[in-house]
Amino acid sequence: MIRGVALAAVTAVSLAPVAAVTPSPSPSLGTLLAAPPASNYVVDTEAFMRVEGAFDIAEYVNFLAPSNPSEMETTLKHDGFVSGFGRSWAQQGTTHLLLEIVVAFRGATGAKSWLAASGAADSSNQYFKGAIVVSGVDPSYGGHFADPATPAYADIVAFVKGNDYFLVGILSGSDDLADSASTQTLKQYEFAPPSTIPPAQWPENVTTTANRSAALPMTVALATLVLAFLAGVALYVVIQVRRRRDTAFAFMPMLGTIQMSPDGNYWWDGQAWRDASREAPPAALRSLDGYYWWDGRTWRTVPQPTST
Repeated sequence: MIRGVALAAVTAVSLAPVAAVTPSPSPSLGTLLAAPPASNYVVDTEAFMRVEGAFDIAEYVNFLAPSNPSEMETTLKHDGFVSGFGRSWAQQGTTHLLLEIVVAFRGATGAKSWLAASGAADSSNQYFKGAIVVSGVDPSYGGHFADPATPAYADIVAFVKGNDYFLVGILSGSDDLADSASTQTLKQYEFAPPSTIPPAQWPENVTTTANRSAALPMTVALATLVLAFLAGVALYVVIQVRRRRDTAFAFMPMLGTIQMSPDGNYWWDGQAWRDASREAPPAALRSLDGYYWWDGRTWRTVPQPTST
């Protein structure tokens, strides 16, 4: 079963053609995200900073935090990544966070490839509890994720419309999301335009069928199955513990986006490995008292600077 899914994902990745000229999405991606479901949602620029506003391919990869960023960037380029835009909101009086993302691809083939791979891998995630199906939104996939021990819950739905990939996710500290993600997804689907790049300009409609397997190594294609899965659950694993605001939010600690070495002794700063016992990542989640930082699995004491 898994082997079959992997082969399907590889086939989707390897057959999507690549266009030579980068198009400009129209309407602009910043105008495509649907408004929150209620007036008590306020814009939040802290929870998902890496995809807050317009983002490029490097920022998107940084947000997803894969184990091999260069391979993921190669995959996105071959799928035809053009640009992306994200926005997040916090609901006053609750622990709900809403994240909406749109990523424009050169054509529908690349967008669907990204959607298919992430959807196929989501069901094997340890926190996956069941599928979410939104009637009238196709192609799409969705899932309910739960970690009662934290506690943390998330409903995530992703779909493709035209050449654009959309993700809608709602998180909560309680299992109280009901059908809120489905309702917001349907709203987003109806609000989105048919496409942001004219179908006549899509690579699959402009060029003859091209086999990308020669350009994309098989190891990269196989890795895409796992890496694209991160795109589907990134919303669930990157929420941060937040400072308590006047609105009395009580946000829960969840897995961070710091890339740690297998032994947990080092963290990756984007260029080199750093000793976790000597310094904490500047962007790491901190406890309210500032004495601890979150490495994605456990709280660590913030190293104190040594005097010379």
